[in-house]
Amino acid sequence: MKKPLLIVLIGLFSFQSFAQDPDPELFRTWYLYFVQSTDLGTPYEVSEIDPPIQPYITILEDLSFNGEGACNTFEGSFSYENPNILFSNTFNETNEDCGIQIHNSFENSFFGLVQGIMSYSISQESDGLMLYFDTILMGSAILRDYPLSTSDFNLNTIKLYPNPVSETLNVFIENNVIEKMVVYSINGEIVIEQNYNQNNSIDVSLLSKGMYFVEIFTSEGKTVKKFIKE
Repeated sequence: MKKPLLIVLIGLFSFQSFAQDPDPELFRTWYLYFVQSTDLGTPYEVSEIDPPIQPYITILEDLSFNGEGACNTFEGSFSYENPNILFSNTFNETNEDCGIQIHNSFENSFFGLVQGIMSYSISQESDGLMLYFDTILMGSAILRDYPLSTSDFNLNTIKLYPNPVSETLNVFIENNVIEKMVVYSINGEIVIEQNYNQNNSIDVSLLSKGMYFVEIFTSEGKTVKKFIKE
């Protein structure tokens, strides 16, 4: 299955006649915040997984990589295609039962995405860098070059509704105040940036249909949630 998908991707981007090197910012350790292997797969926000885990992937300059999921480790190598397309040449993992169902199912999603064909983009945040992966099967992942903090795990009570949304996205949060909300496209582009309002809501009516991420800042820290604009 991988080779036909790769051929399709290369064909789609063949008009880019000159290959470029990968972004040098790619070569570092990235900590996973969110992953969904396909559009039909279960979305996993790492801060909501209990017991807590700290999954990551380290990508080296020779495009080899290694990392950790919930209880298993992995390693392998990528190949690179312009523009910003990575595909997995090799992938090896340990095969331990984590003993917790959500950890096992999370690893299936995370490892499955890494083994696929991904486009990526990197954007600058106030605290560091954010890496977005998305796949032709509409899978996606958000990673940062700094690990989740304790406050990230304490913000897992934040909920979005309605989701999918057509006009107004509401944010529910207990015992905290939202200071700012930033909406990103799947490519990491900021499309809405909004400071505090008493309704804890965002007007998304002008956005195109598709998947977005909203980063929510509070006095206790920040977290990222996914929503669908319909």
